[in-house]
Amino acid sequence: MMGLHWVLLLIVLVTGSALTVVYVKHESRILFTELRQVQKQQDEQVIQWGRLQLQNSTLITQANVESMARKKLGMVLPDSVQIVTLADHE
Repeated sequence: MMGLHWVLLLIVLVTGSALTVVYVKHESRILFTELRQVQKQQDEQVIQWGRLQLQNSTLITQANVESMARKKLGMVLPDSVQIVTLADHE
């Protein structure tokens, strides 16, 4: 009779262990899927950052600044008579 108790205890422990392995494997798959999604978002953000950097460098070129100044602010280049150069006196 004592041997039967040990067998039942071992069956319960083995079943519990097997269920734990299944649960942990399931959780691992869920976490791996979440990791892949976060990595994909990170890759998309890196690409977007690169696009913004390129756009920023394009927007700050001298020709572009001058063009915007002319169109949006109505600015014009001064005549040579209007340009004053300040000399550095040391």
